[in-house]
Amino acid sequence: MNCAMAIQVLPMDAADDDEVCRVVDAVIDYIRTQPVSLFVGPFESTIEGDYDACMAVLKRCQEVAFENGCAKVLTYAKIECRPAHAEMLTTERKVGKYAEVNQAFEGTE
Repeated sequence: MNCAMAIQVLPMDAADDDEVCRVVDAVIDYIRTQPVSLFVGPFESTIEGDYDACMAVLKRCQEVAFENGCAKVLTYAKIECRPAHAEMLTTERKVGKYAEVNQAFEGTE
């Protein structure tokens, strides 16, 4: 089974925005090591791959947040799955055409 999953990990007991970013960055660093495609957005990250692999990543994301000092984490997931023989509507197909628009946000901090 193929899967696309949007994951938002919210460290609920973070002291400030820097702490939120530190924990979320640790989660993203973990995801980057996994055998899934990754698209990082401002509110959630999207992964694509085998359903079981994506579900394992989802579970481990929360554990990574705990290992980075969180005692309470809210995780939101949106999951699209299709049979193995069916083609996924990929993140690239959904947002790739907006790459030029999204570049406007690069380095605007």
